[in-house]
Amino acid sequence: MTHSRAEVVASVEATFPKESWACVLELLDSYGIESYERERERVQLDILKLSAGKEEKVREYVAVAKRDYRDVLFWAEYPEESRLDTPEKRQRVRKMFEKFGIEPPSDL
Repeated sequence: MTHSRAEVVASVEATFPKESWACVLELLDSYGIESYERERERVQLDILKLSAGKEEKVREYVAVAKRDYRDVLFWAEYPEESRLDTPEKRQRVRKMFEKFGIEPPSDL
């Protein structure tokens, strides 16, 4: 499904107070500038979904999307699968960290 700029603007207006609209749109618009930053409106809508109306979260998720937009898509569109809510999922993630030679977070 293709998303539009109008949907992004409508979502911002429905989620944030009017005085934040310009800033939130500016933050969102920093994603999609580079050729590898794909599916601009879809990613922006997912960022809004994940941010839950918090401007600082928009900033954080835009930064994540600029590194790898697929993380934002996965977290927003597959919340059940992305949750680390079972010992098995935590163990799999710990093993991935170890495989790449990275110390897993202590709370994992």
